[in-house]
Amino acid sequence: MSEHTDDVRRFRPDVGAQLRGALLRGADLSGLEIRDSDVSGLRIVDCLADEISVSGALGRVFVSDVDVTDHVREVLDARLPVRRLAREATTLLQLRRAWDAVQQEWDALIASVRDSPALVSAQVGGEWSLLQTLRHLRFAADAWIGTAVLGEISPHHPWGLPADGTDHAVITTLDLAPDADPDLDAVLAIRAERRAVIDQLLADLTEDELDRVCERTPGPGYPLREYTVRRCLRVMLSEEVEHLRYTLRDQTALRDDPATD
Repeated sequence: MSEHTDDVRRFRPDVGAQLRGALLRGADLSGLEIRDSDVSGLRIVDCLADEISVSGALGRVFVSDVDVTDHVREVLDARLPVRRLAREATTLLQLRRAWDAVQQEWDALIASVRDSPALVSAQVGGEWSLLQTLRHLRFAADAWIGTAVLGEISPHHPWGLPADGTDHAVITTLDLAPDADPDLDAVLAIRAERRAVIDQLLADLTEDELDRVCERTPGPGYPLREYTVRRCLRVMLSEEVEHLRYTLRDQTALRDDPATD
């Protein structure tokens, strides 16, 4: 499974408890949509289906007894080569190179939509818009870098957007305003603030410091465990590159849709 799956997904034990470990037989589940849930060990056996879509932080995946994990990874890496660069970065030099490469991709994407408000704010299939995605990346950076690595007292910007389904108590504790409506320039400004902090962090770090254990977790709701600087940087890279992939996918769909012209 993804290195940080159990860190960035905070599940409420009461939600869906009636389905945990359940066996559904002969049920009509057509149109079922499962979001932001733990489906580890999910088995779909001898069922009729068409147009099945599965995405997320997936580990081993089998389709009709065929392990398709490596094939899916190869296809996604071919579509976005920096994805592999980010996933395999472990040394300080690799982390620096991967971070710079991913940010260059983001810069190119942002430049391509600056004069197209519809591409910035539109959502595809209920996914986050580009603007919402940038707000989420500010939230992720505040958690993994500001809180965990740097130990800042109040790292979170109110416009940071947490994962869907985040407990309201966490939102209140962090003083977030998920319903805020900043424009692109305002969001890019707060993203640039945190991005500059990460740039400086990567420039100042030494190889030995990558294995320093952070004194704080990324924030409320994250499991209590040892988070090293290296781990936090790798999670941040994964957040950046995977959300870049989702955004590029949705931007392609929007550009192909005459309604967004």
